[in-house]
Amino acid sequence: MAVAITIFSSVLSTPTPSNIAFAAGDGGGAQIGANAKITTGGASTLQSGRTIAITRGVNLDRSDFKGQDLKGVAFQQSIVRDSDFRGANLVGSSFFDATVDGSDFTGADMTLSNVEMAQFNRSNLKNAVVREMYVSGSTLFEGVKDIEGSDWTDTFLRKDQKKYLCSHPTAKGTNPTTGVDTRESLMCID
Repeated sequence: MAVAITIFSSVLSTPTPSNIAFAAGDGGGAQIGANAKITTGGASTLQSGRTIAITRGVNLDRSDFKGQDLKGVAFQQSIVRDSDFRGANLVGSSFFDATVDGSDFTGADMTLSNVEMAQFNRSNLKNAVVREMYVSGSTLFEGVKDIEGSDWTDTFLRKDQKKYLCSHPTAKGTNPTTGVDTRESLMCID
């Protein structure tokens, strides 16, 4: 299968919050070409008729992605600290080896996201849907700020990470979207 990659920016400068441009469009996530453009150092790839935006290695600190449809967008090996993903559709997105410290995922849908090797220190996952996420042994949730109301159904965690999350003071509540209890979805032993 051939993979076409288009570079949207020949300038490899580090983006700042003021010069980041993301074509959000009207739905469809990265599957619609117009939505797959992150203009500062980003790329997109077309695989089996679907477009996936790639931001590999890009500094997206303090970016505002609130409420955006980012389905399938890859933030691989990017630095996305203190960014706003509240209410965003991140289904099938990839945060492989990304640093998302301090980012706010409140109410975001991260179903089927790849968070292998990602770091979530100070991140807010309150009311997030984190079902069936791909988590590797080196994904770090230690230091996460809030997991109240998050749904972890079918996300398989390393024993120490599961223990940490189950003992977290915010490991409580019910997800407002799925109606699933946080502790039950984490399979915490009470």
